[in-house]
Amino acid sequence: MKDRITFLLLTILIFSASNAFAQKKVSADVEVKQVAKGKVTTITKSVYCANNGRLVVHFHKPEDYFVLTNSKGETRIYMPKTNEVFTDKSNALSSKDELLSIFMSGRVDDLALGLYGYRLQSSSNEEGKLKKLFVSSDPAAPKVEVVFENFLPIYMAYLDASGHITSKTYFSKYTTTERFTFPTRSTSINYVAKDSTITRTIYSNIQVDKDAPEFNFEIPSGAKAVAIPTK
Repeated sequence: MKDRITFLLLTILIFSASNAFAQKKVSADVEVKQVAKGKVTTITKSVYCANNGRLVVHFHKPEDYFVLTNSKGETRIYMPKTNEVFTDKSNALSSKDELLSIFMSGRVDDLALGLYGYRLQSSSNEEGKLKKLFVSSDPAAPKVEVVFENFLPIYMAYLDASGHITSKTYFSKYTTTERFTFPTRSTSINYVAKDSTITRTIYSNIQVDKDAPEFNFEIPSGAKAVAIPTK
């Protein structure tokens, strides 16, 4: 009985974000370090997620600019220095892709894969860890494997048609905020040709339901619209 009660309490704690309106807004500071072809690139930014799907990202280094997007992938990039605004209609970026948005909305069980047409194909327990395999309704899309420990994702991998891993991500250093549990560190490895790119992302200063002017940031009406160059 004691073990059962402990299990229920842990489940409530972990999935307390399943109510999408439990928190209206979440923000955090982020540092991203990427190693590719022997070179290290560092990016710092602050992210501001709202439960209406609006995401504001303020990049600090190496350049100061803002990115505004929503769950539909409608994205605008504003450069304060030149007062220019770029509109991206490629849907390459969406607020649904931001890790903080995924966890604040309670999409822990599938890491929001269901929003992209994925469904659970199989699950198994291996050495105390739960492994889930997701497949897409699009036969050309890669399969995705997610491993959970204590109900939290610790590993995610994309596999091609032959079963080879094309990219993998490790989630670690979980912290519990006022409303949800979140991995403050992720390490991704993307395999490209004979090389690989390693990206480490660290979240800090996570704020839940705390006001900040960036949540309501709007691009100045006088900003000059500039077309995004195409190949």
